[in-house]
Amino acid sequence: MLNALREKTKGVMGTVLLVALVVPFALWGVSSYFGGASQVYVARGRGVRITQEQFTRALAHQRVALEHAFGKNLNPALLTSSKFKKAVLRGLINKNLLIHSALKAGYVTNPDELAYEIRHIPVFRVKGHFSLTRYRELLAAQGLTVPGFERRVRDLTLMNEVKAGLLASAFVPQQVVAHAARLFGQKRAFSYVVLSPRHLMPAGPVSSALIRQYYKKHQNAFRLPQQVRIAYVVLSPHTVMRTMKDRKVGMGALQRAYQAHIAQFTRPEMRLVRHIMIALPSHPTAQAVASAKARLATLRTEIQHGASFAALARRYSEDPASAADGGSLGFVTKADLSKPVGRAAFALKLHTVSAPVVGRSGVHLLEVSAIRPASVVPFATVRSALVRMALKSRARRRIYHLSERLRNAAFEHPHGLGPVARRLGLKLRQSGWFTRAGGTGVAASPQVVKAVFMPKILAGHRNTHAIAVGADALVVAHVVARKSARFEPLAVARPAVIRDLRLSLARARVKAKEALLLQELRKGAPLKALAQQMHLVLKRPAAAEAVTPGLAPALLKAVFRTPASVAGHPAPGSAPLGHGRRAVFVVHQVLAGVVQPNSARYIRLERSLISDSGVEIYLAYMKSLRERAHIHINAQAL
Repeated sequence: MLNALREKTKGVMGTVLLVALVVPFALWGVSSYFGGASQVYVARGRGVRITQEQFTRALAHQRVALEHAFGKNLNPALLTSSKFKKAVLRGLINKNLLIHSALKAGYVTNPDELAYEIRHIPVFRVKGHFSLTRYRELLAAQGLTVPGFERRVRDLTLMNEVKAGLLASAFVPQQVVAHAARLFGQKRAFSYVVLSPRHLMPAGPVSSALIRQYYKKHQNAFRLPQQVRIAYVVLSPHTVMRTMKDRKVGMGALQRAYQAHIAQFTRPEMRLVRHIMIALPSHPTAQAVASAKARLATLRTEIQHGASFAALARRYSEDPASAADGGSLGFVTKADLSKPVGRAAFALKLHTVSAPVVGRSGVHLLEVSAIRPASVVPFATVRSALVRMALKSRARRRIYHLSERLRNAAFEHPHGLGPVARRLGLKLRQSGWFTRAGGTGVAASPQVVKAVFMPKILAGHRNTHAIAVGADALVVAHVVARKSARFEPLAVARPAVIRDLRLSLARARVKAKEALLLQELRKGAPLKALAQQMHLVLKRPAAAEAVTPGLAPALLKAVFRTPASVAGHPAPGSAPLGHGRRAVFVVHQVLAGVVQPNSARYIRLERSLISDSGVEIYLAYMKSLRERAHIHINAQAL
């Protein structure tokens, strides 16, 4: 499960993990986690204690996460709705219940495995290696302690362990799978026509009276939102480094930095490793482990008598990522492998095969094909990098002092940023126009947008507070111009009104023609004749399955909901195709599906049904936990 966590933190997901675990601290600070004020509980029950402070942090956390995920497409009203608050509270309750049940059931997280997985989270790695300095800096920048972060990862792992155990317990009777296979392989023969607004658009001019009437009725569609333009200053290591006068670093300091970071400049030993893996379940029995070892021992004997390791890996390995490549894992370091596999691989002599090794996900047979010895990058090669590191370190030390000066200056000169910029030697910048949905550059930051649209800031009476943007930048902004929300005048909006009006009339015609077609089809009229009368193109694809490439999913879904016939006539129906288009169809024939037992398709279907069953088990488990917990919710505290 920890391995799954690590896999999901690659690339962008590494940032998402940090947002999920760290954002509450960035918003509220470490001190809020240790306050001594009297607690107001939002929800209480057996295993559940959720304070108003925790709930408020979770709301802020979810708001930031949604803003990061959806940006301009997010409806701001959602973030203040009671539905959103109830959903956040429900998630908090579920989290508390899962962790409580995991601890009660005796689930534990191995500290070594936890450390291994954190070391392999990409955002904590520099040039492929874990950087303790970067790890501490990233957490410290968000006001988070190392134990606090590790506790959050541990909680996440415990919850995933419980979920995995529940999903693994799911099963589906073979009779159900067989019945589903018959439905799954079912095909339907049908024909259909498409009604498109583009083909039913009214011709000729639109009357001025109709245009005015439509504009008045749909005026909100032509409402221009409130806009602002801001002046702002940015304090970051980059901006500080540009203003630093002393940009020289002595040789002694560089040598000390080189020795202090020697691990970062050391290339560890790497080995070209192949493996054959027999997979194990999450909680394997001793019999399953012994069986896997016996199979691999047999393969090892074959290899020792001349069989090709790569050929056997392609045939028998249950690691889909490497089997096709002859079991090759490429050149890896010891830290890239789990502890037991790493120890075994780096104890092997060249071109020798290990005994079976039990790892986290299975039992492995290992072979080392090549070895690259450890080496240290020479000082001369990394000298320029050391200079940059030293200057960046100086800049960060200066930021600790400058950030306080920035806050004080913004407070002492609240009516503009000119004095603030001069006092700190920062460049005063200006944004373009943007709305509450955000904009470009600094206006793309949800934190900045939220701050400048606060009433006192929006009025232009004062500067914002110092806003944390990213891991190491502070922004102070001041509204220098604004445009109130207003309706676009009809004279300006007229072309858009005419376009929307024509489209609205065309869509009404589509609905009218759809109703007429369905009415005639229910009376027994053939679709082919109706298509000819209405100058529509009749389409009759080959008998299709519920998922068929080239056919709209909404159309297929409607076709498979429709019976084969009604009152002796082919059953008609309709479906949306997007952009106002509608499909009207008739189902001519239902062909029974045939999916052979033990075929790849049958196995995929069985796994899908088991997965669905696992989700149902999980939901039922959560329901039972909530019922046993007797949770009381303080609605006034929401």
